[in-house]
Amino acid sequence: MIRNRLCLLSFLTLILLAPAAATAQESSSAATSKAEAELRESIRLYDEALRRADVATAERYWAAEYVFVNPEGERVSRDARIANLRESRTSFDSLTHAPEEEVVHVYLDGNMAVYTARLKIDGRYSGHPEHGEFRALDAWIRRDGRWQKLASQLTPIHK
Repeated sequence: MIRNRLCLLSFLTLILLAPAAATAQESSSAATSKAEAELRESIRLYDEALRRADVATAERYWAAEYVFVNPEGERVSRDARIANLRESRTSFDSLTHAPEEEVVHVYLDGNMAVYTARLKIDGRYSGHPEHGEFRALDAWIRRDGRWQKLASQLTPIHK
């Protein structure tokens, strides 16, 4: 429990400090453009894995310390996400992004990114039916040459 809180605190500190420390790094450089393109491809492949309930592929995108705050406000660990997907408590009939609302900010020499998007979801998270539009916030890190999620949160959009 304490380890999880320390990981989350470290993550939040990094998220809050990275933009200030990395403002000069966030540019239209070739490295940043390449990192963003690679991340967008990782997001596409990750979404495909979720749609297909491909547990082996999806879990490769979750870092060991990954934490998810689902639309119900519940904090879900990596292990619980894997179990939910494996046992069909998390499943999708549809999962689409609104491309015009996707934003990627790349930091730390192309090794960290924050992604925000508007999603339309029809499915289940942690056994709860979820239908509608959501704001997504994901923190990604590049490790061993691949992108992994550190944390993510989905917030329902109420009209």
